[in-house]
Amino acid sequence: MIFNESPRRKQINELVAWGHWFALANILMALVISSVYLLSSPISSTPISIVYMFVTWIGHISFITFFGFVVLLLPLCYKIKQPRVLRVFGSAIAAIGLALLAFDALLYNKTGFHISFSSAALLRSETEGHMGAFNWLQWFYLLLLVVIWLMFQLVLANAIHKRIKRFMKVHIGIYASSAFVFCFVVSHAIHVWADAKLYAPVLQQDNMLPLSYPATAKTLMSRIGVFDLQDYKQRQNLQFNDDNYSFDYPPKPIYCSVDATQKLLFLSLRNDTLSSAPEGLMDNGFHFVSSTLKSDYLMSAVYGLPQAFLPSVANTQPVTLALSKAFNLDVSMYNHETSNQDDAQNKPFYSSNWSSFSSKLNEQSSGLFMATVTNEELASIDLQALSLTTKILFVAKPEDSAHHKLYSNLALKTDMSTTEDIAPTILTELGCNAAPDNYSIGQALQSPTRAWAVSTQGRHLIVLHKGLITEVSKNGSFEIRDYITNEKVLTEIDTNLLSRSIKYITEFSKQ
Repeated sequence: MIFNESPRRKQINELVAWGHWFALANILMALVISSVYLLSSPISSTPISIVYMFVTWIGHISFITFFGFVVLLLPLCYKIKQPRVLRVFGSAIAAIGLALLAFDALLYNKTGFHISFSSAALLRSETEGHMGAFNWLQWFYLLLLVVIWLMFQLVLANAIHKRIKRFMKVHIGIYASSAFVFCFVVSHAIHVWADAKLYAPVLQQDNMLPLSYPATAKTLMSRIGVFDLQDYKQRQNLQFNDDNYSFDYPPKPIYCSVDATQKLLFLSLRNDTLSSAPEGLMDNGFHFVSSTLKSDYLMSAVYGLPQAFLPSVANTQPVTLALSKAFNLDVSMYNHETSNQDDAQNKPFYSSNWSSFSSKLNEQSSGLFMATVTNEELASIDLQALSLTTKILFVAKPEDSAHHKLYSNLALKTDMSTTEDIAPTILTELGCNAAPDNYSIGQALQSPTRAWAVSTQGRHLIVLHKGLITEVSKNGSFEIRDYITNEKVLTEIDTNLLSRSIKYITEFSKQ
């Protein structure tokens, strides 16, 4: 007896074959689109990290694309009897999926993080200003692009369907799938090894691709008893390689003027605590000061740059002083923590002693005054009287507080600030309308554009957001603290915000 294949079974086989070829075509397109991730990431520095970058790119992108086919399209091949309807569904699914991948790639290129539920708030705050600036013509072009992309997928789906019998005779599926699986397995194997060895060139790529969760030595090898987790943690906490930031300062040209009739004072109470809140000044909340900043604190404030950047700009005059000098605004600076001011660029601005600095402060009707002081020196000036004629920024640590606070009589819109915000805030108050990120990683506190801040503390990256300080070493060990109480908080690290912060600070140094 001869059993002939039923028409429906033959149709299903052709539809499934069409689905596989359609998925392969979209895998190739997804690889092209996702190459943006590679171009947006730092160049790999070692042969192993280069191999890992390519195998994880090919393996991961092919996996998530084929997984989407298996979950969303393959079941329809068995349920839908009309090939035309299946091609429309498949084209819509592919168009939406690759459009999301393209949007995520562009988002990663711009901000350093991927689309996720945890990044929704951050994504909204980063893009609402840009989206609000869209006019109707730009929205029309965007809609037209979506329609064109959908039509392209329909043309591709129909072209494959017309030639499916010819394609079914080409047996390359086993080779293509073997290559993708090989890349997927090798990438995870390399990552397990790198995680066990704390091999930074590989581990730094963990957040490069969307929906990526590479296998780690902590979760895999420790379970089977071939990995000492305690030893790993100890080496992780000890190992760190310094980043070398070398760039032209300022990274971008500054075109603005300052008002030479203004009088502005920046004071910081160093190594002492404040006994009572200063009268005439408002409490503007938490102010982050790196514990590793010593005599270079005033330098960090006047440049608007974190400690890690200071060696690269030491021979360049800060924008704050250069603009003041250019527009004949008198500048006086005093730093009680150092008696030898040997910076040739800034020496003309420094007062030789506290008496001459305080005399100029009391007598002059205009000028920019910046100083770090002791309680004794602070007591010799009347801040309340000065606040009537002078714009003041005052950083101090109250006796009953675990952190510094920012006091001011300016119209500031913030309850969280950093040392890097001082320079942009001063220049904005003096009338300079240049974008702060042209010369500083801080922001003007009169109109902050970010709900988070980034800084450095020694060799660690500091990210501040929603009442938390996240301190991260280069190799991934981290500590999260409440910035009001300074107590440790047991919560998951916000990897999207961390990626955004690293992207921001890295792009600033590469402008």
